[in-house]
Amino acid sequence: MIKILIGLIILSIMVFIHELGHFIAAKLCGVAVESFSIGWGPVLFRKKKGDTEYRISAIPMGGYCGMKGEKAFQQAIEENLSAIPKKEGELYGVHPFKRIIIAFAGPFANYISAVLALAIVSAIGSSYYTSSNKIAPVYYYNEADDSPAREADLRMGDVILSINGEKTETFADIVRLIVPEAKEEVTLKIEREGQIITKKLRPKLDPKTGAGIIGFYSFIPLEIEGVKPSSSAELAGLKKGDLITSVNGIEVANTVDLSRALDGINEKTAELGVLRDGNKIARTVSLIRTENGIDLGINIKSIKVEIPGTGFFKSIANGFISTHKSFILTFKSLSLLFKGVDLRQAVSGPVRITHMLGDVAAQGFKAGFLIGLSDILNFVSIISISLFIMNLLPIPILDGGLILFAFIEFIFRRQIHPKVLYYVQFIGIAFIGIVFIFALWGDIGYFLGR
Repeated sequence: MIKILIGLIILSIMVFIHELGHFIAAKLCGVAVESFSIGWGPVLFRKKKGDTEYRISAIPMGGYCGMKGEKAFQQAIEENLSAIPKKEGELYGVHPFKRIIIAFAGPFANYISAVLALAIVSAIGSSYYTSSNKIAPVYYYNEADDSPAREADLRMGDVILSINGEKTETFADIVRLIVPEAKEEVTLKIEREGQIITKKLRPKLDPKTGAGIIGFYSFIPLEIEGVKPSSSAELAGLKKGDLITSVNGIEVANTVDLSRALDGINEKTAELGVLRDGNKIARTVSLIRTENGIDLGINIKSIKVEIPGTGFFKSIANGFISTHKSFILTFKSLSLLFKGVDLRQAVSGPVRITHMLGDVAAQGFKAGFLIGLSDILNFVSIISISLFIMNLLPIPILDGGLILFAFIEFIFRRQIHPKVLYYVQFIGIAFIGIVFIFALWGDIGYFLGR
């Protein structure tokens, strides 16, 4: 319940920023704002100042900026007028270019909020754990695998040095560069047994996430970084620095090997071959089975990447750069909705977004305040950029639809007939309705599957 409450608060702030953009632009363009509300439904609090009534409403998953003259379109339909009535101080009474500014201001506010969020992330700095750029192809473990890795003849232990000319020093770098390249040709520079070779391939599209996948795991050597207190590993005498080399006599070289070897054991114990200080020893461990597989109680050595915080101007610059990169990635991801992505998985509704925001906040703050803040701001930036793009789609009832119609009026010096707008809006409503159904369907499936 706390997670949902946190998510609602964050989502409400994001909506407030969007509507505030419309509000400020409307005021500057001479359009009176009659109501400004955070949330929908029954009004819980209201206060009038000047021409505007400020409200807080019961359902905190939306909001609105009620501008004077918005109902002029409805009036034109009801009275069968040939044009929308224009009055001073009303939305349709100002120049079309001003309407474009007002409509664009909401999404633009989301874009700027993403820049500021990522600027703060840059200022805070961050750290994360990953593994090396060495790979273990899936087809080594699954004979039926038909992944791009198999087609390109990638091999166990290959080290990926770069993708499309960009260096990949860790597995996180590889994932970052492959995810947005579904169905696009990429060039891999690989080190294999001391030789440098080049491979070209096309990552497959993961229909559940829209991500590009090649078909390999990270090759993570089995060097123990730490042993959990009172775990089966500690009871067996395993120590930091030990290198696991076999399970019941079967050689293992990485975490995938170890997991598969342990999962295939029906007994309650297993004998691990271990290399310690250059000497081979054996240790018998108890197999503790959990929902996520067998837990020996060990932490495998990983790579910690430290990203130091930046100064004010550098942070702002990084905010713009990161937002631009995220914008390109999000826009590219939207195009994948028409290329076989499972919409139930790819499209999130307000319920799931609210829960995910709360979950990110709760998990992040467990690791520390700055880590939690950074995690929230990263997620907020993603949603803000998505709102920016989605609201600018040239679809009636969205900001992009208002921009399109105002632009047509600006170019041709005449309004589109109200009845034409009325019928075109049905297309927009149908589109939004379909997306909402998929989002709701996905939300229900998401929570039932938890």
